[in-house]
Amino acid sequence: MTVDEYAELLVHGRLQLVTDGTYQNKLGQLGYRAIYKNQSAYYWYSVSNTEVSIAPDEVGQAIITPERDVLRENPYFYSHSRQSFEATVRSGEHHFMLNAAPDPPRF
Repeated sequence: MTVDEYAELLVHGRLQLVTDGTYQNKLGQLGYRAIYKNQSAYYWYSVSNTEVSIAPDEVGQAIITPERDVLRENPYFYSHSRQSFEATVRSGEHHFMLNAAPDPPRF
């Protein structure tokens, strides 16, 4: 998976919201995170420097703008050699932390 493929899924995929809400990082900054699922996997993202909810299609558009900066984009393997995806993209005043995996995250 790539950031562009992830964006395509956020914009055009049939995703079902699992949970969402604000979070506070170690520096006390607020952000928003959401977890979605489709038939085959879970997709979750965190958005820095915001207290408002940001819809998947808005995240998808933000992470494909020409001005974006993809800081990290990696597949990784976890339990039972199942492939997952993680990326960090800076776009505008926000950092978008993106993840995809066959199983839901454990926060």
